[in-house]
Amino acid sequence: MAPHERREDLIRTALRVFARRPPGDVTPEEIAEEADVSRALVYRYFPNMAELRRAALEQAVSELLPRLAPPEDLPPLEQLRLALRTFVDFADSYSPSYAALLNGGSMVATEETEAEIDRVRQGVRNLILRRVGVEDPSPRLLMALRCWVAAVETAVMFWLREREMSRDELADWLLDQLVAMLVSAGGPKGELDRLVARVG
Repeated sequence: MAPHERREDLIRTALRVFARRPPGDVTPEEIAEEADVSRALVYRYFPNMAELRRAALEQAVSELLPRLAPPEDLPPLEQLRLALRTFVDFADSYSPSYAALLNGGSMVATEETEAEIDRVRQGVRNLILRRVGVEDPSPRLLMALRCWVAAVETAVMFWLREREMSRDELADWLLDQLVAMLVSAGGPKGELDRLVARVG
């Protein structure tokens, strides 16, 4: 393999392993065995596991963000519903890693991983604002969106542990919370009118 192909293959391998085991528990030897290469080759591309975890998360986020943008010809609520289901599926596919990344006290939660997670949060906020037609959101609306994104992260983490409702039920419940928070954010009347017209 060319160097860039080998590096990409190791990142893909890490993502497969992280879908089965928490990233903090994975060793370079496991990555090497899964990729059918030597431990030394893993270290040639990634001097430590922290760097490999960061690269794998960056790759996963880069793939997730486009998938969160549903077709614009759907009604706004259906767009958001589809995006939520996509996110829940993504978290489910990496369930051992999801909680570790969101746990600030874990060894895999670093400034670099937090920056990648923030990239998803910002992407979600921007997507919602575009799809509901708000170009210049008020501070109250932005705060509501930040709180809702945090609620989604936490609810999905609980769901992965307990699974007391279906994926679709969870997505619908989260969508209900979003609508309630958007229309009660308390921003300017013109902003509220646009929100109600699109999602109310």
